[in-house]
Amino acid sequence: MDYECDSSAAVPNPGVITPDEEQPLLTRSPSPSSSSKTVFGEDEEPYGTIEEIHRSIEDDVLPETSIIGRTIGWRSAYILVISRVIGSGIFATPGAIVKSVGSVGLSLSLWIVGAIIAACGLAVSLEYGCAFPRSGGEKVYLEYTYRRPRFLASTLVAVQAVLLGFTASNCIVFSQYTLFAFGIEGSDLLRKSLAVGLLTVITIIHGCFLRTGINIQNFLGWIKVALVLFMIFAGLFVVVLRPDGSTKMTRSHFPSGQDLWKDSDWSWGVISTALFKVFYSYAGLSNVNNVLNEVKNPVRTLKSVSITALVTSCILYLLVNIAYFIVVPLDEIRDSGELIAALFFERTFGPQVGKRILPLAVALSGAGNVMVVTFALARLNQEIARQGFLPCSSFLASSKPFNAPMGGLLVHYIPSLLVITLPPSGEVYSFILEVEGYPGQVFALAISVGLLYLRYKRPDLKRPFKAWIGAVLLRIVLSIALLAAPFFPSKRKERGEGGIWYATYAVVGISIIAFGVLYWVVWIRLLPWWKGCKVEEKGDILEDGTTVTRLTYERPYLEFPVTVHDVRGSEKEYTLDKNGFQFHAHESREKDFVDDEKIKAEYYPETEQLLKDVTGASRIFIFDHTIRRQPPSEGNAASRTPQLRGPVQRVHIDQSYAASLSRVPYHLPQEAEKLLQGRVEIINVWRPIKTVQRDPLAVAQADTVKDEDLVPVALIYPTRRGETLAVRYNEGQKWFYKSGLTPEEVLFIKCFDSKEDGRARRVPHTAFPVPGTEDREGRESIEVRALVFHEDDTLE
Repeated sequence: MDYECDSSAAVPNPGVITPDEEQPLLTRSPSPSSSSKTVFGEDEEPYGTIEEIHRSIEDDVLPETSIIGRTIGWRSAYILVISRVIGSGIFATPGAIVKSVGSVGLSLSLWIVGAIIAACGLAVSLEYGCAFPRSGGEKVYLEYTYRRPRFLASTLVAVQAVLLGFTASNCIVFSQYTLFAFGIEGSDLLRKSLAVGLLTVITIIHGCFLRTGINIQNFLGWIKVALVLFMIFAGLFVVVLRPDGSTKMTRSHFPSGQDLWKDSDWSWGVISTALFKVFYSYAGLSNVNNVLNEVKNPVRTLKSVSITALVTSCILYLLVNIAYFIVVPLDEIRDSGELIAALFFERTFGPQVGKRILPLAVALSGAGNVMVVTFALARLNQEIARQGFLPCSSFLASSKPFNAPMGGLLVHYIPSLLVITLPPSGEVYSFILEVEGYPGQVFALAISVGLLYLRYKRPDLKRPFKAWIGAVLLRIVLSIALLAAPFFPSKRKERGEGGIWYATYAVVGISIIAFGVLYWVVWIRLLPWWKGCKVEEKGDILEDGTTVTRLTYERPYLEFPVTVHDVRGSEKEYTLDKNGFQFHAHESREKDFVDDEKIKAEYYPETEQLLKDVTGASRIFIFDHTIRRQPPSEGNAASRTPQLRGPVQRVHIDQSYAASLSRVPYHLPQEAEKLLQGRVEIINVWRPIKTVQRDPLAVAQADTVKDEDLVPVALIYPTRRGETLAVRYNEGQKWFYKSGLTPEEVLFIKCFDSKEDGRARRVPHTAFPVPGTEDREGRESIEVRALVFHEDDTLE
């Protein structure tokens, strides 16, 4: 049997070990179906996960549906991508890129190279996304591929998502273009206030009005596409249709001949920072990967939408850059900062339309980008919280109260707010793009290498899309080069020109990753070592149906050989008050135990009456039940029911003394004071659903288990604190069971008794393996937990 052990004597618990590649890094909980849900006993969770499922690699490739449902069709998915891609980048970065690289020719080349590299990255994301069609994007792919060290990949993604998961750059562009349109110089405070206001409004819309938010971002997405097309035709208008002499402008400022490459800076450090800005403009091609749980036909939609968006953005970006260089003189472009599009409109359409109306359209485009980024990253944050990598995970993972990821939105809102308000305006926009891009290359490298690893390790994994191997290798080489680039600056950067130190973004990016590693070392390694515990995953289902995983510290358990006595033939000698358990013959009208509502409506009243008859109680209150069924065989993945719980093979008591008494005011607050004046018990009524052939339930005689052998285990819930009792091994403990227990028999297990007159007050129990029964049918049972009141029985 498995007992709680002292930290000084902790040893690994023996068990069946399967290859790492056959087990997911995290026991991710599929969204519950409408059938076969079970009401779980909260205080028993540490002794058996909500879903004790033997999941192999193929389980993780099954699509998972969000609690919100599959509401995103092709058009909405396309807007999620194209509106994320066409954001502030094309309206703000071309000026900064030309300023850094020096020439138009090199700038345009980088946009073409950036598109090729983006295509390579997209190919990798498509192969992963089609193989693992579930929300979470890179988080899912990294934690699936890199299972050792345990939780490291997930922790790094969580830290990066929280610290760098912001939309500050587009909020800044929105404020700058809005102020420009109205001719307001604007102080630093005014620009930041406008940016924060946009962020706040969008967070409220997505958090409180889900469908409205999707409709608004769809509308703004199409506005952005139309705006870029309009800019392209405007550039052609300047060259083709504007008659000579109608303006002081020349027909075209696009350089020709050798002027195209004049002043080019070919140092890799400069080119790399420019490429980070180009990558930012293409960022979002894999945006749908973050929300696949909500996408209709996820694999087919992912492939077509992503490729279509790549082609669209590549063509539009190249043409709009050419339009900039045609209309705006090069010197003005270099000095434009983030306002190159504003200069373009003003020179093309004059100070009224060009300086007011069209810059407002760019501001709306930035707002649309903030909306789609917020929409996607909030779901990523929700997925991170759902798997226990954020504090207050139950709140942050929930979709209450408006059926939207409010917690994930708040996690996204806070770093965005800080990045907008804390740094000085100056070069903050370019710095943000570089800081986001550098750690992104670390993850890009890890995912690309991981793809090749999975190709070798799991060639049988179904891949509806396969990336060209040359594209994967190119992405790996380029990621390594970009990570090394900050340490090869140009002479101009080495002399300190350009404000912020040239390698600051790399230092910040490396620091964020290093912080993630340090956090993992402290959280997963040092704290468990110091406490003599280990980190374990415990599943739960929130009230809105969201499945979550809590990562908790648990002391390791040791297995001891114990003699368990079969009481068959002498079962009537054992009673609740003398031994802490009692067997009783009783046939129930319910046989299948598959419908929760039917169980509550019919089995609960039947059990209440049974408890009254056996214990003489004046009142019974059943507060939950658990159904246990053995997980289906590994070969039949399609038939698995995630909500079922297998037998718990750890010695435990479901409620501590304090937690038992706290259940009365928790469940019956109006009557608690009166009820607590009398005797209170908690009794579990355990019934086989089929005759027990394997993993029977053993109970210890209460007086052989000393109080000093009981170890409290705290459970923290959003609305209350619970506590269970683990048990240390003591050779004086005596154990009993009844062989071949049938559905016409029940076992009463006393978890608590407030009466302190020498009678049994609590009894440990556990499932245990019987040698020679390993091939028999798994045990199925239902366990009902009830508060049992003896209002006329005083505590004296």
